[in-house]
Order: sequence, then structure tokens, then C-alpha cells
Amino acid sequence: MGNCAYCRKGWTKAQSWLPDSKSAETMDIKLICNTEAEESKTGDSSFNLHNRRTKIRNLQKISTHHDITEAANAIISEKAKDREEKDKIRTVLNSIFIFNTLSVENIEETITKLKYYELEPSQMVYAQGSSGTHFFIVAEGKLEILVNGEFKGFLNKSDAFGEAALIQETPRSHSVFTTTKTMLWGISRTDFRSIVEFMSAKKYMENKSFVDSVPLFQILTPAQKDGLLAVISIQVFEPGLKIVTQGEEGDLFYIIKDGTVSCVVDGKVIRHMSRGDYFGEQALLYNSKRTATIISLSRVSVLNIKRDDLTNVLGNQLELIIYKNSQRIAIENSHYLKVLTKSQIELMINHTCYRGYKNREVVIPRGTQKGEKLLIIVKGSLITSKTGKKVPCLSCIGDQELLLPPAGIYEENYIANGPVDIEEITREYFERCIGGQLNKISSQNEVLNIMKKTQLFRALPNNKLEQMVNALYIQNYGDKEVIFYENSCGDAFYIVKEGQVDIVKDNATLRTITNNDYFGERSILGNEKRTANAIANGPVQVWVLSKEDFLLIIDEGIRGQLIKRMYLQDNTISLADLVPVKLLGKGTFGNVFLTVHKKSQIPYALKTVSRAKIRAYEIYNNLILERNILLQIDHPFIMKLVKTFKDRDRIYYLTEFVRGNDLFDVINDLRIMNDKNARFYAGCLLIILEHLHERNIIYRDLKPENIMIDEDGYPKLIDFGTAKIVDGRTYSIIGTPHYMSPEVIKGGGYGLSADLWCLGVIIYEVICGRMPFGDEEDEPFTIYEKILKNKLSFPPFIEHKAKSKFIIEKLLNKNPALRGEIDWLKTHIWFEGLNWDKLLGKQEIAPYIPKLNSLSFEITRAFKINSQLYKMIAKEEIIDSHDIPKFGKRSPSGWDDAF
Repeated sequence: MGNCAYCRKGWTKAQSWLPDSKSAETMDIKLICNTEAEESKTGDSSFNLHNRRTKIRNLQKISTHHDITEAANAIISEKAKDREEKDKIRTVLNSIFIFNTLSVENIEETITKLKYYELEPSQMVYAQGSSGTHFFIVAEGKLEILVNGEFKGFLNKSDAFGEAALIQETPRSHSVFTTTKTMLWGISRTDFRSIVEFMSAKKYMENKSFVDSVPLFQILTPAQKDGLLAVISIQVFEPGLKIVTQGEEGDLFYIIKDGTVSCVVDGKVIRHMSRGDYFGEQALLYNSKRTATIISLSRVSVLNIKRDDLTNVLGNQLELIIYKNSQRIAIENSHYLKVLTKSQIELMINHTCYRGYKNREVVIPRGTQKGEKLLIIVKGSLITSKTGKKVPCLSCIGDQELLLPPAGIYEENYIANGPVDIEEITREYFERCIGGQLNKISSQNEVLNIMKKTQLFRALPNNKLEQMVNALYIQNYGDKEVIFYENSCGDAFYIVKEGQVDIVKDNATLRTITNNDYFGERSILGNEKRTANAIANGPVQVWVLSKEDFLLIIDEGIRGQLIKRMYLQDNTISLADLVPVKLLGKGTFGNVFLTVHKKSQIPYALKTVSRAKIRAYEIYNNLILERNILLQIDHPFIMKLVKTFKDRDRIYYLTEFVRGNDLFDVINDLRIMNDKNARFYAGCLLIILEHLHERNIIYRDLKPENIMIDEDGYPKLIDFGTAKIVDGRTYSIIGTPHYMSPEVIKGGGYGLSADLWCLGVIIYEVICGRMPFGDEEDEPFTIYEKILKNKLSFPPFIEHKAKSKFIIEKLLNKNPALRGEIDWLKTHIWFEGLNWDKLLGKQEIAPYIPKLNSLSFEITRAFKINSQLYKMIAKEEIIDSHDIPKFGKRSPSGWDDAF
């Protein structure tokens, strides 16, 4: 039985890494088990999960031998293609599913980039087992296909082969040899992916700039705009054509990308419109008939959006969404309201009432009592009757007055300056929504935000944090007054509200704590003595949480979790403090060892990457990226990076040691899961993705093998070799075939929602007992084809109206914009009854607790043997040294400064 996160039987990742290593975004550090054997678990279930795991791993194996060039003996030229030749090539490309998903521009550019290969008879194009790098079309001649040395068929004129290499680097499943003099059209994966990425990025940015320029959409959030971009289509109209006709029903909204149109009402030309102008918004908003005829005056290119697509992305009422977004912006603009939490704001917005006013209509009459109502201007502006003071759109009236009891009156009328739309809420409902009076809630929220930033407490459930905030009290100290003494028992945790506190040891100031900083948190968890004096530097006001109150709020289980997290924040550890226990696993680029701290005897995992391999594979940026991502993450469901080290021989990552079984083994043990168990794991994974996506981190390889079920029965995400920080879109085709989303396979750019597809695959897998696409397939290329072309279907035992079916259909929508956002998904009917705070606090009963072997014997033995860490690492690297390629440039100067 697997006992840790580092033991594996083979490769579990298929990714486009070598030979295009210079442009690589990730590194494969997945490990091969060579310690405690991971038992095969075939069981007697209706689906053989062990075979499935072996199959997936076999189809994902990648070659690290890249000294073989495809069509190595060919004479390659940039032969010109006439119209007839281009038509033939276009016909071939249109018959291959990869190209069916591409734009016309992408296909034409691909045809342009095809090179001409001339080969003599009996020449090898590529060998079975080698890493695929090229796609070919037979222009003239004949070739034969061999599998394990056996003849399987011929390739003739206009046949295409090798297309799998365009998606990802995978081993060739067959060999190809010429039988006659042969001419091929060919393109490398590097060139093809560059074309797709460049054209897709260009198109995306052009469309994005158009959406940003349309006033109707300017109020939308970035995520909402990105959803629109996914459903936008392009149409081209020749001169003199009617694009829309007055009086007809319409369901399309148009934005002019290029060209000029005339707007005709009742036969009269009202105006001309050109690039950046738009029309059809009334049909989009209100399902009304066209109020004008639009005629193209030149060749016109337009972006259009269907009302149904808009509804799927944004909901039923665009205007309502715009108004809600406007309220959010106005609240963020308010000095007094911006301290409210997201949930408080959303609850308040849902309880506001709409009021519309005509030009010059009085909105607030003179003499109205202040502080009884909050008004939010979502459209138009107001002007006062005497002073002429203008109150702009997206601002609040009455927000400051909510801090105090109602007092005073408005001295002049507030008048609509043109048509005005107002959202308003009474003081009573406002305070119900936020949970009390604004001044008190503001203070509590301020402290709550500080607590959420406190490294030790930020993973606590909101309800526990709120209870801790409510238990705080304020204490004042004078200049030089001692708050606590060194070696005293820790009985409180402190947050500085105003002033400064010096932490002093042996008459030396170690650090100074200022406003909103905290200290003393470690002592309230255990029985540790204070390690220094805390002395007021001038008058100081602090919030105080007593240890007694803390222990009443935090139960023993959560306290145990916090103590574990506390030890994982020890950045004073050095390599000399670690005793090696054993090798845990091996990967292409590094090894992982179990180590134990000499004093505390806490186990840690130590990942090592030799500088020889770093140079050979040029993975400098990959190591830096992985470190940067792991340093941003501190979550109980994610393996934590403790510290990194470096020396002249290698780079080191010291991480939390995760023990348990991976989710794959749990699926095997539990067989097909019931809804309750599946909901538990899916809910935990959604919480993990929420944490990552809030930091713009896309994981890209979410699957059961990368999810450990720890000793508490809760998921722990490991292996961040494929993760990336994204700003907008990324393009690398990375992941495991069965779990890859359509947009990743296409290579035209994708964002965070690709992870939601992976989650959908996992939910389908644990509930249905098989993969949604390509379950019986061995070839990655065939799996990709089924993901792109096949419709989602369910086994007969899944009820037609099952709630799980609805969320799976949502997550496995081939349009990423329609998968929803995490906030919305958490409210899905399938998750009804799931307590998210209890789940985060590990207070829900887990469906499965791994049975783990004790490490005490091995750790005791390690201390007796007292092996040297450096020697154990070097021994394993000597074994691996024959696999290191004899290439690689000199290391860039200063690349490892941060380690």
C-alpha cells in the first residue's frame, strides 16, 4: 500500500516539454517508486481501475532521447505551392480533426509554412518509440508502416501521418519508411504551435479591445468579459448587403471590427457607423424588434453575440448584471463601505430596491432625515439645487451617515441631472445584511482581514475567524511598558491597532511590530514559553485574544492542524539539521528523500535537483516558477513548501511530508462512490481551486494521482510541476490526456476554467466508474479526438434528473465560458447541505481514512546509523548520471539567487 505522496510506478504526465525545452513552461518532477511497493488493486469491481492506471501511464511515457531527427536524410526546401497544390493540402487538412477546430487564418498560415521533404527509397521517416516532432502529407511516392517490425500498410499520395505530434510530444506508435522516391509536405510541432498561438493571441487581443471599448460592456468584470470573448463570432458582409432589417425579430448584437455601415430608419439614412461602433443592443437586452436597417457600405467585418450565448455566460438579465456590477464598483469607491466583506456586499446588493427618475425630478427632497437610507447611483448623476454640487455615477449618498445614529437633514434638494437610476436600501435592511451597525462591523472586518493574512490562522474557516474576532478586546499600554516578558507563559495573541511594539532579546531589538501586525500567536497553541520581551515603543493600543478564549473557540482537531502548520513555517531549518531516512522516489529531473529534523524529529520531504541535470535540460525557469508558485500557497489541502536551499551541486526544496494514499487508490477501495462521498472530495477540490485561482495560478494537471488522501482522510494536492501563474491566457498543451480540456488540446489559448474541466472529469469518474471520453483508448491522439468530437453521455444507472449529472454537464461544457465561476459552483444544487467552513476546518467526517504504517522504526534506525545526507543524495545521483544528456549550455548568471 502506498504510504506517501512520492511513490509512483511510472510516468503520470503527458506534456509538451522536450525537445522544445527553451520554451517550456513546466518541469516533470513526477516520481518513480523504488521503495515500499504500491500494491496492485484490481479488486472485483465492474471497472478495472488498476488496468486503467497502467494504461494511462503507458500511453503517457515520453522519451528523453532527442538526438534522432525525423526525416533525417531528407533534402528540405521552401518549395512554392501553386493554387492547385494549396487546394489539395487544404482538402487533406480539413479531413483531420485537429484542423477542424482552427480558424481559416490558422489553416492558411499552416499551408504557407509547410516545407518540402525529398527522400530516396528505403529511408526512415521516423522510428517506433521515438518522440514525435513532425506532421507530414505525402506529395508524391509511397511509404510503409511497421509496428514491432510487422508490415501494417502503405501510405500513398495525399495521405497524412504523424499528426499526433502537433498536439503533444508522445512516442511514435509505429515506424514509417519510404518504399519509392518520396516527396512530403511537413511541419514541426514548434512551427505549428507558434502559428496557432500567434494567430489566436492576436485574435483574442483584438476582440478583447473591442469588448473593452463598448460602453455597454465596460461595467462587466474581467471574468465576465472573458466569458463574452468565448462566445463571440465573426461575420463578413460584402458591400450593399443588409445586415439587419428594421421591424424584424433579432437576437444578435453586433460590433463593427472593420468597414462602414449606414443606419436607415423608415428609408432615411440617419448616420454612418464604422470601426468600434455597435448596433442591435436593444434586441440583446429586451428581445425587441429591430428599430433600424443596417446596410454595409464597404466590406464589413463584425463581431456578433447571440442572446442565448449571452444568457448562458451572464444570466438572464444583462441589465440587472450591469446594475449589480455598478453597485459593487460604487461600494468599492466608498471610503466607508469598502471595508465590507464580499458576502456582506452581495447580501446587501440583493436587498436593494430600484428607483428610476426623469430629468429634473427630485431624488432627495430638502428636509429628508439623513442616515435612514443608502442610495447608490448606477446610471446618470445628481445635482444639488442650491450649491450646484454634482454627485457622479457610481457613487453613494448616505454612506458616511450610516456610521452614526440618524442626525440632521439634507439642506437642499438632490435633483436628477438627466435620466437617473438609483438602487437604495433602508438603514434597517442594510444593518441586517451586514450583521450590525456599520462602525462596529467595519472595525471587526478590519481585524478579520488581518487575521486572514496571519500565516497561522488564514486557513481557518470563516466562522471560527469571526468568533475569534468577536472575542478580541482592546488593551492600552504606555511608552516602555512591558506587554510580556521572555520565558513567561504565553496567554494571549496580539494585533497592533495603533503604535509600535519592540520585540527585544538580550537588550537587542529583534524587530518592531507596527499597525496591523501581530505577535504572540505561537504561544497560545501550545505550552511554549515566550522567546523574547514585547515592549511598547510609545503609546500602544492592541487587540488581544486570550488563550482561554482561543481554546474555547478552536477545538482539539483544528488546534492539532494549526500546530502542524506552525512547524511547517520554521524558516530557520538548515540542511545540517536534517537526518536522511530513505529515498522516497525518483523523477526525470530529481530525487525525493524522507528526512527528519534532528531536534524536533518532525519528518520532511527533501526534493533535490542536481545542477548537472539543470544544465543538461535547461530547466532554470521551471525551477524558479515552481518555487514562486509554492511560496504563494499556504493551504491545509495543499502540500506546503517550507524552504529552499542551494549549494554548488544542486537545488533543494524542503516540503511538508504527506502520507496517505492517492485518490486513485481511494476510488478503487470505495468502488463507485455515492453522491455524499463524491460531494466531499469534489467540495475539497473546489476549495483548492478557489485558493489557486484567487492567486491566478492554474494547476493544469488535476487528476486522482496528484491528489493524496492524508492521514485525516482529506485531500492534499501535490506536484506543482505543471502549474503556472497566468494573466489572461496561456497556450502550452500540458496535462494528462483523459483529463485535458478541449481548449487545451486545441492550443488556441486557455485560462483558469481548464481546471474546472479536470474537476468535472474527476466527478464523472468517481460517480460513473469510467472516464467521460476515451475510456477504452490507449492512444493519446484518439483520446483527444473523442474529447473534441464526442458528446457527453452517462451510464444507464445515472438517473436522468440526478443532481450530480447537472454539475458534471456544467463542468464538462466544451465552451470554457459556460462552466461557471467557483463562487457560483459552490451554490450549485448538488452541493446543497455541504458546510464549506466545516470542510475547510476538517470538521466533516471523511469517507475514507488511509491505513498507514508507522515510521518510528525507520526514523530510529536513521538516527542510529547517522548517515550523511550529502552522501545519500550523491549515491543516487551517481546511479542516475548515465541518463543525463551530454548537452546543455552554461548556466545563466544569477538564475538561482532566490534559492
